[in-house]
Amino acid sequence: MKKRSVTRVASCLCGGVKVRILGKVRPVLNCHCSQCMKTHGNFSAYTECFEEDLKFLKKSTLIWFQSSSFAKRGFCSNCGGSVFYKKIKSDSISVSAGMFNYPTKLKTSSNIFVKGKLDYYSIDKRLKNFHQFSANKKV
Repeated sequence: MKKRSVTRVASCLCGGVKVRILGKVRPVLNCHCSQCMKTHGNFSAYTECFEEDLKFLKKSTLIWFQSSSFAKRGFCSNCGGSVFYKKIKSDSISVSAGMFNYPTKLKTSSNIFVKGKLDYYSIDKRLKNFHQFSANKKV
């Protein structure tokens, strides 16, 4: 018998951006870089999937911002939700973990760009911590 893939549905606050993911997702990474801090108002928490496994159920309010020479970020133009991080020419897309309904069945595995952490919170020392992105964190 073929094992069924897990289907996950995620949306922004207003529902203007809604996706279905069929397939494997990466454990959640907490990113403490300055761009995530400015974008989310705090560190970000992203999972990742192959872009071909992500299907838009609704994207009428999705807008993209070119945040660097190598990546763009997706937002909801209505509620302001920060929903995606996408490296240019990558076959995967990072999805904000907060978009998933409870229970998410996601697990946080590590923190990245920990040198960018601000002084008002602590990092969970039980998780792996990296000073930059760990390339082995693919889906």
